[in-house]
Amino acid sequence: MSDPAARLLEIRAAIDTIDDQLLTLLAARTELALEAGAAKAALGRAVQDPEREAALLARVAARGAGALTPEDLVELWTLLMAATRRAESQR
Repeated sequence: MSDPAARLLEIRAAIDTIDDQLLTLLAARTELALEAGAAKAALGRAVQDPEREAALLARVAARGAGALTPEDLVELWTLLMAATRRAESQR
């Protein structure tokens, strides 16, 4: 039987590694969204695209992510898109 305290440390280290990867991916996603924002501006389009956002939320909910419910995923992506829109608006 393994030591639960040692296993907890291993799990937390793995979570920290994944969190670092998520932050890197979020930064890359945000940069791409900013580029998309510039392209939308050049086309005379608004920062927010409700049809695109609805499609993205539907895709995320349908794909799923382990123990996270579709509702959890929609909530996370809604926050992510709101933060991205703020970043686009500040440019």
